[in-house]
This record gives sequence, structure tokens and C-alpha cells, in this order.
Amino acid sequence: MDDKLKRLQQAYNDIEILDELSLATRRGIEKGKLHQQKTRATKHRVKWITSSVAAMFIFFTISVNTLPAFADSLEQVPVLGKLVSVLQFSKGNAGGGVIQDGTDVNFISVKQLGDSDHIIMNFAQNSEAQQIASSFNMKFTEYPNTMTISVGGARRFSAAKDLETLKQSNYIQDAYQIITMDDSAIRFNITFKEPVTYEVKEYKDPAQVVIKLTSDAKNAGNLPPVYSLRTVSMPYGEEIGMAEEMLLEFEGLRVLKDQQGSFLVEAGYYNTEAEALAQLKRIQSEYGVADSLLIEKRSYLQIPEFISAEKE
Repeated sequence: MDDKLKRLQQAYNDIEILDELSLATRRGIEKGKLHQQKTRATKHRVKWITSSVAAMFIFFTISVNTLPAFADSLEQVPVLGKLVSVLQFSKGNAGGGVIQDGTDVNFISVKQLGDSDHIIMNFAQNSEAQQIASSFNMKFTEYPNTMTISVGGARRFSAAKDLETLKQSNYIQDAYQIITMDDSAIRFNITFKEPVTYEVKEYKDPAQVVIKLTSDAKNAGNLPPVYSLRTVSMPYGEEIGMAEEMLLEFEGLRVLKDQQGSFLVEAGYYNTEAEALAQLKRIQSEYGVADSLLIEKRSYLQIPEFISAEKE
């Protein structure tokens, strides 16, 4: 049968297109030959594409199973859910999420994408991904440039172990947990080593908050120093929490880590020493707590100094 088909094929190919045939007949025969050639080419192309896809699948499977670096790179790709909102900051403050309880901020990572770094904060409930983010607040302050992140309804902070890895970012100098007297909330600071711009997005399904950081070159110049109204340095613990509660009414209140790893409470900073001193006297007359405060002159990106009670 194959020999017969080959002979018929050869006979068809050997058909002589006579000059006396009409133009329409000649074109019909030529069109038939051209169609046959295209059919063969199409079958060959489909076969090649199918083979290529199969080869790519085999390469992908082999890479994942035999090349640890390749597999690890896939694990580092963040899985983002549905965008809920892009936070709008007012005077350095913004928030999102919904009030709920029993949350675990279970994982924080940093991804470097081009000239920007992305900090990804994940929420969990009972060891499973949380669908909607718990109530959270972001507060950006300067001297030094610091992002304070607070999460309400959080009973666990498994991601505390990940704070050290945030220093792998091009822009982050330090990241550390700060004390809170509320057992259903967690807080931590991120300190930046240079001026940055930031964008915060909230996602759901799963619940995540992503902070995008880029360099803010236009604000990299020298800025004048400020005068910080602060406590002495103290170890991490309830003493810091009580000092903060004592000063809760003051605008600009924050907890910071100093150059030696101790902590302090700052009741705002001022453009001049005279302004800081006037506020110190007002606190003393109205609240009677000025004896525990002092004034520190600090440059733009400077980490607060270690100041002991004995020194004062």
C-alpha cells in the first residue's frame, strides 16, 4: 500500500503543466501543490513546538528538583492577594485593616526588585493564612527616619525572628520590636539609613501589607539639627512602657533604640533648644515629670545617643 501511495504521489508531482492548458487550470494545479507543501510545513512546526514545550517542562522539573538555588528563588516570589487599598498618609500617619483578635504577625520578608525594596508583612490565624488584615497603623517620623508599625488584635509575633533579616534591605539600618503594655497588640520600628519614599498597600486573600521603599535623593542634603526631649536610656522592658504611658498626651511621642541597643521615650523634638526648654518647663509645671527628661541635640539621620541616669 505504501509503495502504491508513493507512486501516486510521484505521478502527481510529475504532472506537466502544458502551455495550452487554460490559465485557471494551471493555477489550480499550482495551488494544489502549494497547499500540500504548506500542510507539511505546518505539521513540522506543530511537532517542533510540542517538542519544545515538552523540553521546557522537563527542564523546569529538573531545575526545581536538582538545583536548590532555582527552587529557592521560586519560594522568594511573594504571593499577593487582592489589592484592598493604597494607604493615604496624613502627617506621616496611615492605617488599614479591620478590628479582630487572635492574629499572629507570622512572617515578614524583604524583596529587592530593581531600585526598590518591598517589605511584606503577613497575617495568620491558628497557623493558617488570614483573609483580611487586622487593624494596623503606620507612622513615619524623622531624626532618625523611622517607620513605627502597630498591629491591633495581635496575640503573637512569630515574625519577630525576621526583623534581623530586614537589614538586608538597601535602605534599612535597623528593625526592632518595641514594648507595648497592651497584650493584644504588637509594635516594631524600622529605621532607615538614608532618606526614602514609601508606598504602602494592603491586600486580602491572603492578608498582607506591602511597604515599597525607594531612595529619596532630593532630600539627601544636609538638614539642620533638632533638639529632642527624651528620657535617659533604659533596657527593654516595663520601665520603658511606664515612661511612655506617663507621656501619652504629648504629640510626637515615640520609643526609639539608642546607639548601644538600649531604649528611650521621646516626647517630641524641636527646631531650637529654646523651644525644647520651654516645653520641658511646661511639662514640669503641668505634669511634674520633667525631672525624668533631658534635651539631646541630634542631626538628621543620627541614632539617639546612649545617656545613662548616672551621667545626668
